[in-house]
Amino acid sequence: MTTLAPVMPKRQMQRTQRARPLLAVMAWEARRLRASRASWISALVAFCLFLFAIWIARAPIQMGFGNAAGSFSASVAGTSAWGLIVIFPSFLLFPLAIVLPFISADGVGRDLKRRAHELLMTTALPTWAYVWGRYLVVLLLSLGLAVALLAAILAMGLLIHLTEPDYPAPQIGAVVAIWAMMTLPTVILLSGLSFALGTLLPQRANLVKIGMIVFWFLCAVALPVLPTGGQQLPSWYLTWEPTNTGMAATLGNHYAQAYQPSFSVGASSSDPFAGLAQVEQRMPDLWPWLAPHLFWSGLGLALVAVAAIAFKRFRHVPNQS
Repeated sequence: MTTLAPVMPKRQMQRTQRARPLLAVMAWEARRLRASRASWISALVAFCLFLFAIWIARAPIQMGFGNAAGSFSASVAGTSAWGLIVIFPSFLLFPLAIVLPFISADGVGRDLKRRAHELLMTTALPTWAYVWGRYLVVLLLSLGLAVALLAAILAMGLLIHLTEPDYPAPQIGAVVAIWAMMTLPTVILLSGLSFALGTLLPQRANLVKIGMIVFWFLCAVALPVLPTGGQQLPSWYLTWEPTNTGMAATLGNHYAQAYQPSFSVGASSSDPFAGLAQVEQRMPDLWPWLAPHLFWSGLGLALVAVAAIAFKRFRHVPNQS
């Protein structure tokens, strides 16, 4: 009796063979991270820091008013839609942006520090698989920190709501939408830019990390407060800048304008903050920032592609792919 072995189609075989090196590199990196105790400790520390930051910023906007009926005070909840828009760039995204270059810049440079680079380069591993495999693991690790940030927002918001009845419970849909718009493009851009520069300049990885932190600080903190002759920053900059500071400023003004009529009407009543709960949980209009954020995300991936093409397996040998 003759047994016929199934024959894989040629295109499927080529696709499988092409994917194997990439998956192999990703598996190496995943095993290294899983075996490192420092990776788990760092993730736990980052989650605790996110919880602490949200606790500190649980009431970013305080309001007070007095009339014939008495004095009143209220605050915007930090895990409400309005509160997240206010606290995300400075309290949540800026610490994450500081950590990402340290995760990403050493994706390839680590092999040089450990003197394993030339040994790996003598194998039949394709250059594109070596670079992209390292980056994809770096990206997954960065996205893992972003997910930890989301979990911290929901957990701390729920905890404060249970301990303080006046504090509203976080609205999951609004929290996820704001987190995705503000966090994911930042993760892709910073991880891609840091990884690309660290790959092309492995001997200057520390300088790359410092440069990325300084760049983000200038864009997120220094530039918005620079004097502009009494004029506000142009609207195109508030839409296209990558740190979400412009988005927070624009949407924060929209929330304040939306609440102003309710506050004016309620000022003469016994509860001038009656409309605050409805306004602070209102889902913001994020569509104007979708195209700029997609652009920054695409730029991060494009820089990794450039690094994969320009990467040289050996210093004095032409690039081999």
